Amino acid sequence: MTTHLIGSPRPGWRVEKHLWRTGARRVAGVDEVGRGPLAGPVVAAAVVIPQTGGGWNTRARWIARLRDSKLLTARQRDELAAIIRERAEWGIAAVSVQVVDQINILQATRLAMKRALAALPSQPDAIIVDGRDRIETEIRQEAHVDADAHCVSVAAASIIAKVYRDALMCEYDRCFPGYGFADHKGYATPEHFEALRRYGYSNLHRLSFQPVRAALGAKRDE
Repeated sequence: MTTHLIGSPRPGWRVEKHLWRTGARRVAGVDEVGRGPLAGPVVAAAVVIPQTGGGWNTRARWIARLRDSKLLTARQRDELAAIIRERAEWGIAAVSVQVVDQINILQATRLAMKRALAALPSQPDAIIVDGRDRIETEIRQEAHVDADAHCVSVAAASIIAKVYRDALMCEYDRCFPGYGFADHKGYATPEHFEALRRYGYSNLHRLSFQPVRAALGAKRDE
């Protein structure tokens, strides 16, 4: 049995339906993951929930299970990601830590979203972006804070992006042993800071992030 956190909000179709009514037949939800970590790429996904049987597939059981990826367990995310990849149109893109350091995390996030849209099988008529930042595109778009919690297509994108990035960080854990990337996924945990102080930085760390520089400074002062 699949369960969700008690009280977790269920995403709805309000924004998508507004866009459908105004002529946008294919609406893509776009979300990113990995904006805050000290290490690893930033990843974005775009998801279009398809039409089925001449109408929008708004009542499918798997859609009722969608939530913001942060409100799901790893097992729930994996199960839903497999369904989304099978039954929806999706695109995904990762921007490396080197690019993050070169152009800053905000621009890297926008670039990842733009690339995720380009990775869709075909261009959508409109997009819903999670957050306040808009993407550089000619496609009609709406930006909504917490869209991953309130919009079905964006919640789906958040799940796809989260599962993909977590898998990447588990792979990197084998390439950079000792940092604990498989556990904390690059986020700022006490264990991660301790590893930075002990081993210094790896090629996966964002040297433009102040906490990384501070941890490295502490290591040099020892």
